[in-house]
Amino acid sequence: MTESNTVDQKRIVGIVFKALLIDLFSFTIILPLFPRLLNYYQFEEGGHKETILGYFLQLLEQFKYLIVTNKRSSATGNYADKWDTVLLGGLVGSLFSLLQFFISPIIGRASDRLGRRKVLLYTMVGNVLSTLVWLFARSFTLFLVARIIAGLSEGNVQLSIAIISDVTAPENRSKSLALVGIAFAIAFTVGPAIGAWFASIDLSVNWPFLVKFGIYPYSMAAFIGLVLLVIETYYLYKYLPETIHFRKEAEKKKQQETPSSSTKPTITLESIQRRLLGLRNLKQLMCLFSFLFSGMEFTLVFLTFDVLDYSHMQQGKLLGYMGIVSALIQGGYVRRRVQKMGEKAIVIQGMASCAVGLYCLAHTTKASNATFWLYLGVTLLAFTSGTVVNCLTSLASLQCHEDENREDALSKGRALGEFRSYGQLGRSLGPISACGLYWIFGPSVCYALGAVCMVGTTWITVSRAPTIGRTASVEGAGVPVRKSKKAE
Repeated sequence: MTESNTVDQKRIVGIVFKALLIDLFSFTIILPLFPRLLNYYQFEEGGHKETILGYFLQLLEQFKYLIVTNKRSSATGNYADKWDTVLLGGLVGSLFSLLQFFISPIIGRASDRLGRRKVLLYTMVGNVLSTLVWLFARSFTLFLVARIIAGLSEGNVQLSIAIISDVTAPENRSKSLALVGIAFAIAFTVGPAIGAWFASIDLSVNWPFLVKFGIYPYSMAAFIGLVLLVIETYYLYKYLPETIHFRKEAEKKKQQETPSSSTKPTITLESIQRRLLGLRNLKQLMCLFSFLFSGMEFTLVFLTFDVLDYSHMQQGKLLGYMGIVSALIQGGYVRRRVQKMGEKAIVIQGMASCAVGLYCLAHTTKASNATFWLYLGVTLLAFTSGTVVNCLTSLASLQCHEDENREDALSKGRALGEFRSYGQLGRSLGPISACGLYWIFGPSVCYALGAVCMVGTTWITVSRAPTIGRTASVEGAGVPVRKSKKAE
């Protein structure tokens, strides 16, 4: 790339990072409110079985009955009653992920045809609408409508990945995509604290005349989320250029300056088939890993309450520690080592770390120094969080065409949309499955089995994930090739 193109690339990546960070702050401020928000709806509507919330609670009762009546169950009736809110939150979260499973490929294909910027702005309108509905959601039904709109509108993450893939060369892509993970880590560390602080402001008490318009005790957090999304939408509209043809235009400029570099290798059918197979394997790995990791991560709240009797403050410190470690791993380790080691090697390290971390969590229930084993396990899981998804995503983007004139299974928008869709499918099924496993067999068996499954996933990754070392871009072809040691 020329110097001017490099400057444009850095500017665009910076714009995407800032917008994504704002978006994730808006998304994460609801996390600490979920238990109290759902308790509020249960108190207001729980006795009405004809409502949607009443129907959800009946399903939960049937699920708990199956668990509590199981002879091997570690949960008693009183214990299970404590987790109505947690399970209800898990169901709502699973609904969001399931909707993302269906909509992500559609958003990806639309961005290939209409452009990343236009589709991103359309999705932002949906996000603003969902938060506006949440602002006035005095009933659980309206809150559920808000989450459905959000699930069908959220495209910021996958389009941010597509935009970064548009403007970065393959050999530098993982380094730039690590910024997406860093944005997640920062937002999930700071965002919940912001949400908890604003939740202490009750607009229905401070301004009672707003109650008749639908304002309720948790409207303030929704209002802050709405303001953040409006700011993000304006920022993207004003500063983000269209990037779908960025690489093509950059290559044209390069060819004009150095005509000798205009020769392009022929794309062979074999290379296309190899990349299609690699992309299919990566999608399956993403689904399997997301299923296991999201499920085990979801049960952490059970473990800290059940075994260590942690308060909300202690749980917040634990999750904050995990977020900080994950951000440091992505910024300090992945961005520096990925070009030397390759994405696949770092993915394998992350999955192996997860297996050991889950073993530590299994040992927590029997160890005398349980806090040590808990934090050791969480540290290893933070390493996993900072490495695996980012590098799998980078590997998926490296299978795609660099020439955006093509519209097929290897187009960036479509391929990355389908890749994210598989991950969301795993996230929609993982928490509720792990929760049942935890209740039926107890935490030791749950985490030990999770560790064994993660070892299996690591072995599958070793044997089936595409191997791409330090790559060079095949001009216009998008075929990653391995440099020889002499060339390096």
